[in-house]
Amino acid sequence: MAEIEIDNIEELQEVIPEASEASEVSETPESPEVQEEKEPVSNKEKLMRSLVGDEDDVDEETAASLRQMLDAAPRWFLSQWKMMLLVLAGVFLYITNGYQAQVEMMKETELEAELKDWRYRSITRVSELTQLCRQSQLEQKLREQGDSTLTPSKVAPFIINVKE
Repeated sequence: MAEIEIDNIEELQEVIPEASEASEVSETPESPEVQEEKEPVSNKEKLMRSLVGDEDDVDEETAASLRQMLDAAPRWFLSQWKMMLLVLAGVFLYITNGYQAQVEMMKETELEAELKDWRYRSITRVSELTQLCRQSQLEQKLREQGDSTLTPSKVAPFIINVKE
């Protein structure tokens, strides 16, 4: 016989205390051999079979038990409100943290692009300064201004060899 698993047996036992007595009494007289072969079926198993089975007819006892179980559900939710609030707060923090991380990543990407732009500007400025500071450029500027005191040397530079 297959076992039926129920998550919350305590509540089911509170809802159906009289059913176990009724299940022990057999309605139809059977031979002693048949009674010994059959295992006693509890009211919990009857209820689960009626809910899972394909039968459309539900006896009054099962319907009453089902109504009592459904009435017990709001009490369970009321007793577990602290846990539900804790789970809801965790979900809220998880979503908020995800959005905050996304905003920080976008800001980081923007700052990296700005840093790259400033690097390129710096390289450009350094190359322009190097171009302006070359000797040939300085001589040309001085000639354009009319300063004649500075002229290029006519003597070639010589190499000094140092012995170690």
